[in-house]
Amino acid sequence: MIWNNYILSDKSREIDEMEEEFQLMYLASVIVDGAFNYFKIERKTSNVGKPPFELKDMIKLIFYGYINKITSTVALAYNAKYNHLYNLISHSIEPSDRTIRDYCKYFQPIYQLIMSFILIVANRIGLTDFEHIAIDGTIKNAYNSPFNIIKEKDISLLIKHYMVEELSKDEIKKLRRTARKFLEDKSISDKEKVDILFYWWRLLDYSGQVSHALNDHDARLMKIKDKGQKYPKFSFNIQLGTDTKSKLICGVNAVQNPTDHYQIPALMNQVLVNLQIKPTKISADTIYSTLANLTYLKELGVTALIPTKQQNRENSDNKPENLFAIDYFVFDEYKNVFICPNNEELTLDGAYPAPQEKGGGNKIKLVYFNYQACKNCKYKGKCYTTNHRTITRYVHEVTYEVERLMSTKDGIKDYKLRAKTVEAHNGTFKRIYNYDYLPIIGLKRVQNLMFTIVASYNLIRLFNLIKENKMDLFSVISAIQFISQT
Repeated sequence: MIWNNYILSDKSREIDEMEEEFQLMYLASVIVDGAFNYFKIERKTSNVGKPPFELKDMIKLIFYGYINKITSTVALAYNAKYNHLYNLISHSIEPSDRTIRDYCKYFQPIYQLIMSFILIVANRIGLTDFEHIAIDGTIKNAYNSPFNIIKEKDISLLIKHYMVEELSKDEIKKLRRTARKFLEDKSISDKEKVDILFYWWRLLDYSGQVSHALNDHDARLMKIKDKGQKYPKFSFNIQLGTDTKSKLICGVNAVQNPTDHYQIPALMNQVLVNLQIKPTKISADTIYSTLANLTYLKELGVTALIPTKQQNRENSDNKPENLFAIDYFVFDEYKNVFICPNNEELTLDGAYPAPQEKGGGNKIKLVYFNYQACKNCKYKGKCYTTNHRTITRYVHEVTYEVERLMSTKDGIKDYKLRAKTVEAHNGTFKRIYNYDYLPIIGLKRVQNLMFTIVASYNLIRLFNLIKENKMDLFSVISAIQFISQT
């Protein structure tokens, strides 16, 4: 009897899982239909030759594959033939893996529209208001072997070899393996080699780097946080903007810049397009606290929640062990002085123009010190090693406003939502979607890949939000169909 009950419960669980899988597939199909209607997506084809597969069916097939973490075109082609759900969502088309690969290459920008439509739906059915967007960046390894590179000095020597005088045997031995292989390649003429070398030189000059990836020309050397990784790798910088309430990703931007300093304007422009509404708050890590970013957000009318380095350490209870670090000097805004750990006041000595920032704008350099107090201080030699202790502060009206906000309880409370929101996505994309190992090269194709991954992630998140809020799926689907017609 117990065994029979176990079998029955196991079967009922299996039926529930099958029903849930069908519901997810149905929702995915309705979302794609809705996106095509809402954005008026059409494909112009000629009447010459064999008719192509219906674009919407191919998009549904690829989209459903990514939802199930299937990124291999061979696996997708197999599922299109033998998996009833894939067969159902794509109306029984059976494309080859090569055809799927072509559709991935040329039509992946459509997934940005699907991603946008999911966000519009989530807002219209009341799941979120997109009030607060958290921003973060992560490094995606390029599909390029760390050995398949050529350095600036090798290119210079090869140009010398073909245009000035041939390299000696000792000079050839000093070339990297890739440069020697290029030198020994008999399938390319010397004139073609010179053209290639100057093309590589121009790419290096544009990127400002000393090494060039031979497989993915758009990749740039970037420092990564992997344990044990000592040297930078050729990578792309992936910027994400995530809604703190629903955890839906509102924007994703692949960039070549190895740092996050000036990335907010480009990402936010995409977020505004995707959401079709304006958030009221943006939270980001300290590295985004540049004048260009803060000025952009102020002009946009969006509140910036970006702490200074000291505020970030204080909020995370990670103050330095050195008791005379700047974190232990208290700024008295009313008096405009710094109070040191020995309770002495460092007063303003002078204000000087600071160098212009890369993104534009100037801060003021404020210098504070108290020579007499430092001269007689019992901590002389511990707090400072020169004549006296100096505190330098760079200020601007915009940065000062953000700094004051981040010193309030409300500012700190709102900022804490950021870590819970955006950090998890980076690990999800690396470990579950394995995007570091997908054979995709070029900035544009990496950007389109991220749209596809994010759209599939958002669909799963939307499905889970519908369940969490105990909403009737078929009522939601009716709402989606209505939204797509408006």
